[in-house]
Amino acid sequence: MSKKLLYLLTLICSISLFTACSDDDDEKKEEEVDNSWEQVVGDYNGEKLTFSYGETTLTGKEVKFSATNGTNGSLLLKNVIPGENETTISDIAVTKGEFSGTATTTNANVEYTGSVKDEVMTLKLTVVMNDPNGWAKKYNLADYTTGPLEYNGYENPNAVLAGAGYINYVCVTSSSDYGTSYGAMFRGLFGVLLPQVLNSITLGTDGTITAEYIKGKGITFEPGWIFQSPTKEVVEPLFPTSGWLEAPKHLAYWFHKDGKLYTKLDLGNIIGQVMGSDADGMSAIITAVLTSEPAQLKQMLAGLLGSEIPVSDETIGLLQNWAINGIPMRQKQRMDILISTLTKMHSIRS
Repeated sequence: MSKKLLYLLTLICSISLFTACSDDDDEKKEEEVDNSWEQVVGDYNGEKLTFSYGETTLTGKEVKFSATNGTNGSLLLKNVIPGENETTISDIAVTKGEFSGTATTTNANVEYTGSVKDEVMTLKLTVVMNDPNGWAKKYNLADYTTGPLEYNGYENPNAVLAGAGYINYVCVTSSSDYGTSYGAMFRGLFGVLLPQVLNSITLGTDGTITAEYIKGKGITFEPGWIFQSPTKEVVEPLFPTSGWLEAPKHLAYWFHKDGKLYTKLDLGNIIGQVMGSDADGMSAIITAVLTSEPAQLKQMLAGLLGSEIPVSDETIGLLQNWAINGIPMRQKQRMDILISTLTKMHSIRS
């Protein structure tokens, strides 16, 4: 009886051990057959890419995924992260055709999720820009401010000293100071015009630049105001106080580099907003224009316009560089921040 019981126990143990080994083998086999990284490898753009930046779906982007196994994937992003013409995210693990993770790039922290199905990649990024100076916030236009200003032996009692248009015009000769008068004139022009259509600009934590604007409202401007700016009492009633609209995202971006604030237009997305589906293929044309020789580009533009372009090759090269790498902005160490060469925004007063 005891011998039969021993046989029975031995049989039970054998079956249990066999089952456990079989389960382990099945798990190993399942891991071994997960070669889904192979279907993820490839170049993706156009209809082969569904790309989201935050909650916004964007077109015209290009990404590349490369790998030699399921744990060493590399994702190459082209002109996606603000300020980075190319961004590489490495050491990506792929499981069942899907991947996710976080990465630190040159200008941002990025969270990503992606998958490939039927040769189409779906990729979503959540981006938070490096912002050591606290630039990410909303900026309102500077107040329209007038007061006395002296130039060329004349004192203008109602010159525009500050406003929505920041102008520091330097043009001084041995006999006359034209810069001061021109600066006041242009500050008056932009100080009257911009607040009638623009309320604020916001630098988002994700690197986007958005604006509050008004649509369909006429602009009031008297010709005489070019030479003698109106008073604050005349101008302020012209500025809307409601009805502002939010401009689309991803038409412009900002980023921090070498202690400076840079802004960059997304020309592809801007053209896409205007032309819709007709914008397909414009990315290649934009790249060709921005990377062509300045003299060649000037000649091409002259042919299109039917007249010579009175701009130096150096200036065209500078504009091309700004379009590719962003426009460096100057920060005023006072109570405001220079957002662009034309618009001065109020920052937080210290």
